[in-house]
Amino acid sequence: MPALWKRAVVLLALVIAILQVIHMTLLSRLERKKHNRFEKNLGDGKAREYEESTLREDRARMLKTIEQSSVLDSSGEFRIINFLMRAESLGPRNNIRQDISIVTHTTMNHLHYLSRLSDRWQGPMSVSVFAITQDGSLAVESILYLRHCFPSLRYNTSFHLVYPLKNPSQETALHPDKSPIFGSCDDLLSVVQGLKVTDNYALGIAYPNNLLRNVARKNALTEFVFVIDIDLFPSIHLHRDFLTFAKENRLLLDSHRDDKSVYIVPAFEVKKGTEVPAEKKSLLQSLKLMEARPFYLELCWKCQKHTDYDAWEHDTTSTKLDILFEVLWRDPWEPFYISRNTVPFYDERFRQYGFNRISQVCELYVAGYRFAVLNNAFVVHDGWKTASSFHKNKDVDQERNRILFRHFKAELKEKYPESSRRCY
Repeated sequence: MPALWKRAVVLLALVIAILQVIHMTLLSRLERKKHNRFEKNLGDGKAREYEESTLREDRARMLKTIEQSSVLDSSGEFRIINFLMRAESLGPRNNIRQDISIVTHTTMNHLHYLSRLSDRWQGPMSVSVFAITQDGSLAVESILYLRHCFPSLRYNTSFHLVYPLKNPSQETALHPDKSPIFGSCDDLLSVVQGLKVTDNYALGIAYPNNLLRNVARKNALTEFVFVIDIDLFPSIHLHRDFLTFAKENRLLLDSHRDDKSVYIVPAFEVKKGTEVPAEKKSLLQSLKLMEARPFYLELCWKCQKHTDYDAWEHDTTSTKLDILFEVLWRDPWEPFYISRNTVPFYDERFRQYGFNRISQVCELYVAGYRFAVLNNAFVVHDGWKTASSFHKNKDVDQERNRILFRHFKAELKEKYPESSRRCY
């Protein structure tokens, strides 16, 4: 009987996955047909009027949300606009779904990564966008046109806006009339990538990465989350495969919701201009050709090596997603991982560069979580991570956050008095 039940669950999961793919395919085809019709009938005033009307309505909705729905963060330094634009798949209700969301954060000139990320993921995403106030109009227009040009983003992705109260320019209102004309969907991504945004660091405003992660996480209405940087791309079908894995291992049942496990997804980086591998087989080939390497190999190998890349790379026995082995946390390991959305949040005191992710992983360890490495899942950064890819004051940021991290570890002793684990 249990075997029949298990087969039924697997079959149901496959049916659901197939239906999701069919739904997204039909949605994309429908949207493509609509855009093709508009392109072919540029002289048709009604078609242009319909597009312009839709854009105006969405723009007005976003500006109204900014005006009426902002809240302050715990420090009182930033305003947060939750659900600046809501994924259509969510509907109007905020109920938690038995699904998994990518959670990420970005500035406007990196929003162009979202189309590729959405193609790889094919599931819900929650994105926090950071903008200086005078760039708010650019943020609104960028999100507006990305949703307009890419149906999967409109359907699956929710956007949230975070901006600082500190504003040297004294410009406090959004002015959509000052925004650039993005033109056609064909060149949208290059226009977004080339946006000139205000340098927050030059204004003395440290990038609040952990605040942005928390905002996106709190608004990810799914049971599981996958927190990554916006320029990391997951292996293909990871969304579908993890849901199958969760159902087969009964992770979605109430009886398993207190399980303290996080699922490690090994991270790699590829040489710029090289195709980002989609499957483990092609990734292993890229590693042999030295076109790919473990993430942060040049910058901080000890921050990633405890994933045990050698063991992961040599396991090619199964195409099914499963746990390969468990790893005991060791300082300063900071892996990317899939978890329930009930794990501890990120400490928002950590900003800019250094210790922002490791502090949260350290807390997971002290709180009693186990770290299970997945066999066929991975993420890839497009381009080598090198010292020159960071701003010149990186070392100053890191030293400031290093001191904060010492205080943070001392606080964990008080927060988890019964735990014998320490982040040493």
